[in-house]
Parts: sequence; structure tokens; C-alpha cells
Amino acid sequence: MTAPATTATTLPPAKRFPGLAELIGYLDTVRDRADLKVLAGLLGKVQVTRQELEPVCIFGSHGYRRNRISGSDWYELLALTWRSGHCTPIHDHKGSSCAFRVVEGTGTEIRFRKTPSGLVCPDSTNSMPPGYVCAAEDSDIHQVANMQAPGSDLITLHIYSPPIKKMSTYQFACSDGPDTDEARC
Repeated sequence: MTAPATTATTLPPAKRFPGLAELIGYLDTVRDRADLKVLAGLLGKVQVTRQELEPVCIFGSHGYRRNRISGSDWYELLALTWRSGHCTPIHDHKGSSCAFRVVEGTGTEIRFRKTPSGLVCPDSTNSMPPGYVCAAEDSDIHQVANMQAPGSDLITLHIYSPPIKKMSTYQFACSDGPDTDEARC
């Protein structure tokens, strides 16, 4: 009797994505929230291309898409795919360390700070070319977007430790418009 043939989808993630083998090997040992500096350092060394991530480079039609590569109770490794104009909500990472690397394209990160009004205000903007590593945790508030021209994709490799169950989202200034005294109109 012969063993069934092994297909690419039945291989463990470290074998399916050899450029990520060292990273996945480390992540599989994590038994608590991973240190953000360690995650950023590991992502800084990763050499991975769109071609290697092709099995998980599935794009959403109305927004960015999160494609799972590997995970456990203590981490989730994802390939996020973005068409031009796709963006995250403004959010934080309460309870989770998040680090990501730009694989292809140029992303834009907008960092925000809380204001006394309860709204958030843009604090800085970062252009993120291929190879750029971003790290955020807990009260870091940001938005990530693909602001490139139509037809230009963005692919990012994200680690969340532990996996994000629910993130807090925020609104930039919003209003229903001015109050008017209709009697004077």
C-alpha cells in the first residue's frame, strides 16, 4: 500500500512557504504574547515575494482581505492583500502585538492620537515601500491604506500575537452638519 500523494495544501505552512520557515518556527514556540521588538526584528530579516505567497494572495472585491498562512492560540500569520483604495478602519491593537512587512507595493500608514473631544487626530503619515516593517501594540492608533494608482496592488505580511479577537475602531472628525434655525431660513 502506498501513502497518499502530498499536495501543496496539505503540507505544513513552514514547508508551503520556505521563505517563512524560520519565522513560523519561532512563532510555533510562542506560548504568551510575543515581544513586539522580536516580531519586528524577525520580519526585518524575512525575504518573501508575491510569487511565494501566491497560494494566499486572494484579493477582496470591496476591501482588503486577510489570508491566513499559519496560527495557534498565541499568534496569527496573515498575508493581507489590498487593491488601490482599500484601507483598514482607524484602529488600535488592544491586547495584541502587531508587526507587518510590506512585500509588494507601497502602503500608507496614518498614525493618530486621541483628542480631548474623544475623536482622533492624524499625528503622522508614513510611506511604506517594499521591505518596510511597521510595529504597533495596545494604544497605538493607526490606519493602513493602499493609496497607489488603480491597478497597483499592495501585499503585506502581518503577525498578530495573540490573534486579534476585537480591535477598537475610531472615527476621525464627523458631524451631521450645522444646526440651523429653520424659522430664520
